[in-house]
Amino acid sequence: MENKNYWAEFLGTFLLVFFGTGSIIISEEYNGVIQAFGIGVVFGVTVWILVHFLGKFSDCHINPAVTVTFYFNKNIEIKKTLFYIFFQLFGAVLASLLLHYIFPFNQKLGNTIPSGSVWESFFLEFGISFILMGVIVITNVMSLKKWAPLLIGFTVFLEAWLAGPICGASMNPARSFGPSIISGTINFLWLYFLAPTSGMLFFLLIYRFFNSKR
Repeated sequence: MENKNYWAEFLGTFLLVFFGTGSIIISEEYNGVIQAFGIGVVFGVTVWILVHFLGKFSDCHINPAVTVTFYFNKNIEIKKTLFYIFFQLFGAVLASLLLHYIFPFNQKLGNTIPSGSVWESFFLEFGISFILMGVIVITNVMSLKKWAPLLIGFTVFLEAWLAGPICGASMNPARSFGPSIISGTINFLWLYFLAPTSGMLFFLLIYRFFNSKR
């Protein structure tokens, strides 16, 4: 069963990066045909579909920051955490490699790069990742599991649409890792690992604080 979980994480992250960053590449290659709203829709709908269908086979984290947060919340053990992250990063790299083959002259491959200052993007990534983890947790604890794919996907859409032009709206280290590694643009990779992970962990800290007071 665990092998199915790992490969589901691989497939989910592969598809997220392929379709999500693929929409960015197509917009760049064809004179902004998709634009920020359309890119947000692609990311949101992709996440919605993946959580809905792959959730039957795995936890459908498709995001190392989510996996790390769930580990610290004691939802999964260390072995599963490490394998999940490996397969997520592996899927992201292969998706970007395929996109590089399809669009060999695209330099960025949908990479997340701050359009303003580094710290502006850091705190924005921190904030939107905090919100995303909030939606993930709340849909679980408030008996909204059947609505989780839609609510999580809609959150990703909104954040990708509104924050994407500023910071890239990664919210996901794997989503940034694939394009960064294949394009060779790794200058800001630390930001897109640290900010989403710390934002999600901070939500967990706040959530535990308020629940401990009950």
